[in-house]
Amino acid sequence: MYVSLATWLVLLVPALALTSPVGGPAVLYLSALVALTAIAVNLIKRYEPVDFQALWPMWLALLLPLACMFITSAVRGVWSNSELEKLLRFALALPVLWLLLRAPQRWLKHVQWSILAGALGGAVLLIVTMLWMGRAAVVEVGGRYNAVAFADMTLLFGAMTLLTLGWGASTRWPRVEAGVKWLAVFLTVYATWISETRSSWMLLPILALVFLLGLRRWTGRQKAYCAVGLTVALIISAATIWTFSSRMQEISGDVQGFATSTNRDTSFGIRLQLWHAAMMMFEKSPIVGVGPSQFRHELLELQTKGVVSAEVVEGFGEPHNDFLAALSGYGLLGLLAFLSLYLVPAWVFFRRLASDDRVIRVGAQLGLLFCLGYCAFSLTEMMFRNMRSVPTYALIVVTLIALTTPRAGSAHRPGS
Repeated sequence: MYVSLATWLVLLVPALALTSPVGGPAVLYLSALVALTAIAVNLIKRYEPVDFQALWPMWLALLLPLACMFITSAVRGVWSNSELEKLLRFALALPVLWLLLRAPQRWLKHVQWSILAGALGGAVLLIVTMLWMGRAAVVEVGGRYNAVAFADMTLLFGAMTLLTLGWGASTRWPRVEAGVKWLAVFLTVYATWISETRSSWMLLPILALVFLLGLRRWTGRQKAYCAVGLTVALIISAATIWTFSSRMQEISGDVQGFATSTNRDTSFGIRLQLWHAAMMMFEKSPIVGVGPSQFRHELLELQTKGVVSAEVVEGFGEPHNDFLAALSGYGLLGLLAFLSLYLVPAWVFFRRLASDDRVIRVGAQLGLLFCLGYCAFSLTEMMFRNMRSVPTYALIVVTLIALTTPRAGSAHRPGS
């Protein structure tokens, strides 16, 4: 009962990520409560040995940010209740993972339909909002993300939907199934294009790399030809995006204006100011940082020195970069912690690409793309700016970790 309830709750997360501002957090708290209850009952009834060994890489990934917050708070004497709640949400995914590891693989494979629903829902919301209300209105619809994060996640779910085609048909209507998935892919690309979001296209080379890594039975020559073809496609895509996207062409003007100080408050110029400010905060306290709640206060001091403009101080309280936010807020310890959020599960998924089980191999591709995509998006946007995005990342990662964990009797190579 516990396993079934938690599984079906968690499978809702991709579908709710872009369509509901409260769905993800509600699922996280409910599924964590179910999981903690199941663990407590298991300890009392002794149904099975309590073995947490399978969780150890994810212990590292999901608990390090919380540990860094306590260290910085103790050393710097700063505290943030919202930051505590945000980082606790990562930790709550651990008991959920313990329970999901006991779910049948066929249940967890249904995550593909939730991802498909998330892609379609996000694309439709983004297209309708952009065509009828404008870019500024994106933050008022669905999951309440800004246009950049909304487009990033929409394209990511579309790319993951594309990879699920590797599982083959899962219904009695294979052509309809494939057609709906291709439609979702097309709509997410179109939605991202009309959103005028530049950073989303970083996902394309990552998708190409993950696809190549998942080519299990291809010869070296076939992989080489495929790599050449993908490279040509990426070059053509980059040239097309640069040629026909006015926002892409604005970058050179923004950089020139920033360099000559004629206009530092462009979209790209503001980011450069924020990144410079974050690095100066890191230099001030390189080990434990200044505390994330102190970012705006530090910006005020830097404004007096001419490092950032008044518009930056008035309109921004974070650096538009998760890594620089961790570096300025929590120092080197924070950077290592946030890298672990992405790279620890990515490494697990990478190893599982060697599996002979197609369900595991395609699931590992989904997980690797998801982690690396989030990691890339975090370079130009704070994907964890608000607490709503934490359940989305944490629960999708643990779902795919559970899905790709080899079961007894499954075909897989050692170490996969």
